[in-house]
Amino acid sequence: MKILFMAQCYAPEDVSAAILITELAVDLVKRGHDVSIVTGAPSYPQGHVFEGYHNRVCALEMLNGVRVIRTWSYISPSKKFWPRLLHYGTYSLTAFYGGLFAGRPDVIVSYSPPLPLGLSAWLLSRIFRVPWVLQLEDLYPDAAIAAGVMKNKRIVNFFLGMEKFLYQHSQHISVISKNFRQSLLRKGVPDAKIDIIPVWADPDEVRPMQKENEFRFEHGLVDKFVVMYAGNIGITSCLEDVICAAEILREQKDIQFVIIGEGVKKESLEAESRSRQLTNVLFLPFQPRAKFSGMLAAADLGLVTLNASAALSSLPSKIFNVMASARPILAVSPPESEIMQIVEEAGCGWNVPPQSPEKLAEVIIQLQGRESRLIQAGQNGRACLEKNYSRTHCVDAYEKMLNGLCNQTRLEKTTHAGEVL
Repeated sequence: MKILFMAQCYAPEDVSAAILITELAVDLVKRGHDVSIVTGAPSYPQGHVFEGYHNRVCALEMLNGVRVIRTWSYISPSKKFWPRLLHYGTYSLTAFYGGLFAGRPDVIVSYSPPLPLGLSAWLLSRIFRVPWVLQLEDLYPDAAIAAGVMKNKRIVNFFLGMEKFLYQHSQHISVISKNFRQSLLRKGVPDAKIDIIPVWADPDEVRPMQKENEFRFEHGLVDKFVVMYAGNIGITSCLEDVICAAEILREQKDIQFVIIGEGVKKESLEAESRSRQLTNVLFLPFQPRAKFSGMLAAADLGLVTLNASAALSSLPSKIFNVMASARPILAVSPPESEIMQIVEEAGCGWNVPPQSPEKLAEVIIQLQGRESRLIQAGQNGRACLEKNYSRTHCVDAYEKMLNGLCNQTRLEKTTHAGEVL
């Protein structure tokens, strides 16, 4: 197959979204497919173009056998709504000519968010007369509405109309969770049009390691009971509960909360922690991929958080990395969330509902010192990941889906040609 991916993030960016699409593209090349991707200049999460790259109208490079076409977009370090929207919107527009430059594929896959990228993918699919798969990593605009980011009724209706159009005109939709599928069914998307292919973690890349490792030594965490959050510090991350729990536990000198990453809520959370003089909360910047396994292994408990408003429209990929590291999960998530379902089915941790910092603090105290329970939960998570959420397992599912669409398209064209004759 000749496959064209369209996604905002890609290598050398090493945030989760970029890693997943990069691993998928590279693995498909290794399986003999011709893969191109239209993306932007690497800049996430700091909002500055990486050294060695330029934000040009169009640039081409080869990375591990993948043809990478980079188009211009507005790039800013600002985390405010309008600069971010402009970043997504300009890339979505310029990705269209990037797709034209890539040439005719057998199938197109576009990632959402950003939602408007789907319009460029749809138009390219019409021009090239090839199937188009809409890959949903978050449900937009639902997630933005639920988070309170999108409030203006005209803007909301505009994006709801765009969402409806994309769902109607895509040949296929791939979602990452059962809740996403149920949401699409409620919106009238036919079941036959939807595939569930979960987010994954590579068990060969994210490996179990010793807890007392270099990361702990470097950051003064030796002999601490470490409760770690590592990921995007965004609006849906529900980390206010963690700050409140840290205040409740401030006299427990051997318990240390560690919050790692970047995002729109980081500054306010740091300010809140300082105002409460919480010495048991350590904020660290986004960590390079080379430190990832050691970082996750340094935790006694891996936090995965999601507020109630985003329960049905988001699934944080960090849960799979914690599972791969064989660390137990302490989830702060609503009962109806897929996070809780995964944790319960795998037996890999514990769940506390949002806005319950007292309960969160209580569970942490109960788990501290219960090493055997923590080890068993971590092992359960690793085993579940290897069986259901591994890189190989999920790439197999993608390849099967794309092959099926291409074969179906060929059959339809052959049948149509026969009818004409």
